[in-house]
Amino acid sequence: MTLTDALRSATSALAGNAKHASILSRNVSGVGDPNYVRRDALVSTQLYGTIKVDIQRYVHRSLYNATITANGEAANANVVMSGIDQLAHSMGIDDFSNSPASMLGSLREAVELAAVTPSSLGTSTSLIERGRIFASTLNDLYAQVLAERSNADKEIASSVTKLNSLLGQLETVNDRIVMASHSNEDALDSIDMRDNILEQMSQEVGIKVVPRDHNDIMVMTNNGLLLFESRARTVSFQPTSSYGSTTVGNTLLIDGVPASGDEPWLPVTTGRLGGNFKLRDDILMNQQNQLDEIARSVIELFAEEDQSIAGVKPKLTGMFTWDGGPAVPPSGVTEPGIAASISINALIDPQTGGNPELIRDGGINGDPDYIYNPTGASGFSDRLYALSSAFSTPAVFDPQAGLPVNLSLIDFAASSLDWLHSTRQSAHDVANYKGELAVQYSNAYQSEAGTNLDTEMSKLLEVERAYQASAKLLATIDEMFSILLNAVRTR
Repeated sequence: MTLTDALRSATSALAGNAKHASILSRNVSGVGDPNYVRRDALVSTQLYGTIKVDIQRYVHRSLYNATITANGEAANANVVMSGIDQLAHSMGIDDFSNSPASMLGSLREAVELAAVTPSSLGTSTSLIERGRIFASTLNDLYAQVLAERSNADKEIASSVTKLNSLLGQLETVNDRIVMASHSNEDALDSIDMRDNILEQMSQEVGIKVVPRDHNDIMVMTNNGLLLFESRARTVSFQPTSSYGSTTVGNTLLIDGVPASGDEPWLPVTTGRLGGNFKLRDDILMNQQNQLDEIARSVIELFAEEDQSIAGVKPKLTGMFTWDGGPAVPPSGVTEPGIAASISINALIDPQTGGNPELIRDGGINGDPDYIYNPTGASGFSDRLYALSSAFSTPAVFDPQAGLPVNLSLIDFAASSLDWLHSTRQSAHDVANYKGELAVQYSNAYQSEAGTNLDTEMSKLLEVERAYQASAKLLATIDEMFSILLNAVRTR
């Protein structure tokens, strides 16, 4: 090897060691940063012994994809769990004493006590007060369900706003990455930034990332709807200001394609978006229908029937009424909003000048054909015993409430509470599992792609020793050149 070749090799090695040290220093500065991905130096020997150092960003692609998928599923499960917990808290999460099932049990006890002492005005008044508490509880629970649906709708709108913002950021950063890749410039910091944006997006909606040439990417929802390809697609949603008993929430559109509602081809099911849609349109709607069915059935149970020989007149409201009273809603068909309007009939309410004894005797609405106690006997209890028995008599319920349709009122309310229990338990199990899975994937990814201070410092020491060796070689070559030049001058 000539001195020129040796000099070329030594200076190349020094430059390579300096670049390698710079890479390791960047890794050290990235220790503890979850958004930083470790850089590896690929050192190779080129023609004439020169050293080339290439920078490689270390990413385990399969592990990365699994991590962002797990993030979306965990975010979805947490949203569902939180929403159901809110519902459970409104019913008294410790003992569910505020649930319709518990309220119905107390109401039935009050009916039975009134039946035992039919002549007592006190027990009749107590029954009315128990009924008032029951109706008020249903009103409050129904209002809570509507408020939770409205809140889920607002959360959907918030996710859409954030998602559009992230897509805009992604377009800017991705353009910078592609341009840098075309001109062979370092785009690694921008790629880190892009991965951070993608991780945030995965929290709002489950995504799939498809790599393309020149470090370009395409992003889709986990169900196949396009979110990004060279440019950001528009995600749109029109929020609903308030929710009533018949309000149907608006549809999510991704690049103009429906992604929610009754008949979407590709519904969004993961991320916060999927969780809030499940709450708004599924879980909370089921609870809303169940409350309506309980209220409708109670009104029907206490309704009065035509006691005349002909018996052709329709049922009329009894102790309980609603916005459509004195008519009684048809059996087995949900009456939207009836749980919000159920109340004590003013005609038997002593607070409004009503007569409590009409619960025992009948004829609440003033029609004599509906009187059960025509003699006015104070010891008459048949009507009250019949009402008590009716709590356990099989009735017909609307299947859209999501429960068995041929149950007694007591059993239907108990099934509704069981449904809430099982749905809540399932939501907690899924949230715990998905959350732990997301943490494990994240830790595994950080272990693979993150930086370790001890490892990087050890590599820096190796580079330092190599640098010192190259510097010593360069000094030796310099000395040899000096000897050679001095020899030439003395000739």
